[in-house]
Amino acid sequence: MNSTNWILTHRGYKVSPFTTTFEPIIFDDIAHALSNICRWTGHCNQFFSVAQHSVYVSSLASPENALWGLLHDSSEAYLNDIARPVKKHPWFSNYLLAEKNMMRAICNRFFLPIEMPEEIKEIDNRMLATEARDLGFEFLVSELGFKPYNFKIHPQDPVAAKQSFIDWYEVLLNRI
Repeated sequence: MNSTNWILTHRGYKVSPFTTTFEPIIFDDIAHALSNICRWTGHCNQFFSVAQHSVYVSSLASPENALWGLLHDSSEAYLNDIARPVKKHPWFSNYLLAEKNMMRAICNRFFLPIEMPEEIKEIDNRMLATEARDLGFEFLVSELGFKPYNFKIHPQDPVAAKQSFIDWYEVLLNRI
């Protein structure tokens, strides 16, 4: 594999961002990367990781969709996060294709249905509003149009967020 066609993961695996196979998809790589990626393109008033966000989404989901909730942003472990307005721009259609392929590989790896459940989309949007309220963007809550949850977010540092992500995954595995 040409060195310009892959990224090197935390565990030392070479993963093509355009992969359609799940062999190099390792849970610990996902947990590590997502715990080090800040939501809101890093512009929130304190660090809040994609990993912690994902644990919230998963914990709010029904048992049958909880694993999808935990892994719903897992493509970001390999492609990073792109701000919504940029991601939705026509210039980024190839990025969306890469993201879709990566999520397909992740779904295959973790035996999830390919399509994100509607419940997860709704929870994700409500979490966005909750984050806006708690992480310095209160003025956006009404504009987003989603009702925030009644709990307050308490951001974790990356090490704690990674451990929470791993611990929650183990909880989900024990439910099966």
